[in-house]
Amino acid sequence: MNEIRYGTVSHVFHDEGRVKVEFEDLNISSAILTVFQGRNQGVKQYSMPKINEKGLCLIATTGNSGYYLGSGYNIQDPVMKEAGEGKYITLYPDGTKLIFDENTSKLYIDCKKNIEIICPQISITGDISIKGNIIVEGGMTTTEDVKAAGVSLINHKTTGVKAGGEISGPPQK
Repeated sequence: MNEIRYGTVSHVFHDEGRVKVEFEDLNISSAILTVFQGRNQGVKQYSMPKINEKGLCLIATTGNSGYYLGSGYNIQDPVMKEAGEGKYITLYPDGTKLIFDENTSKLYIDCKKNIEIICPQISITGDISIKGNIIVEGGMTTTEDVKAAGVSLINHKTTGVKAGGEISGPPQK
């Protein structure tokens, strides 16, 4: 018969996906336990507990193998305030937060540092609103007119146009 025990993570083997756990009530350590993950084929998930994190373990009768099943919410580590039906939330130690709401199909990202996307091409369908500067290293192609401060790149007029090498006046709105 298998046994379910509550214990505290004492060692984390990140590259193996395994841990050791202390069972304080028995004053013993577990064998090395596999950390239970939601999936391990196709789409894979990886999230390891921290040392001193408390959680449930499923231990084989022999005591030589088992699983660290994970921790739960408690007074010190409560459910996040954004939690609700249809929400998937990941909160990182630096405060970075990812929330997907399946009810609205909205993905919310609050990243505390830079985001780096590496891929051959990005396609975005929909309007984009940017608050901040844009730096482009490379060319830019558009199939429509570009406007800056209300001045059309294609249809703007200039004043003081003169023949030869003279410089014309500024563009007009």
